[in-house]
Amino acid sequence: MRLYLLRHGDAVDASRSTPDAHRWLTARGRDETLRTAEHLRTLAAPVAVLTSPLVRAVQTAEIVHAVGARKDPPTVFAALATGALGEIVERVEDAAHEVLLLVGHEPTLSALARRLCGTDTPSGLEKSSLVVLRRDDGAWSLEDVFVPRAASGAALGGGRR
Repeated sequence: MRLYLLRHGDAVDASRSTPDAHRWLTARGRDETLRTAEHLRTLAAPVAVLTSPLVRAVQTAEIVHAVGARKDPPTVFAALATGALGEIVERVEDAAHEVLLLVGHEPTLSALARRLCGTDTPSGLEKSSLVVLRRDDGAWSLEDVFVPRAASGAALGGGRR
């Protein structure tokens, strides 16, 4: 089984008129997500795409969906927004032989990778970054990390959930 973990793209800042859940992708967020979606297209296609219900994550999942020309649209999975790791792990474990893509937030995605693989995983995923995990013989391992800012020659930097 392969598990793709994709952090949402860069989004507008929260404000009094734009609560956190309603933050949308910036032009930079869309561009970087498009680069990641194009990279993802070179990998095994996900059987299912689950996304946080927050606007920036849904928009990220929609870009990936459009580039991959997937038939089935992304499915909202609230645990990706709430950070309910037990629920997320249960869904991943139930996916048996699928290639699954989860679109969500930090620190949840890094915590999930550490829980599945141990400490040999990246922490603090960049926005629009993709982590590929693989399960062989019941054990999870880190297979790949794609950072669109690094792929474009830009410096790596931190970011918000």
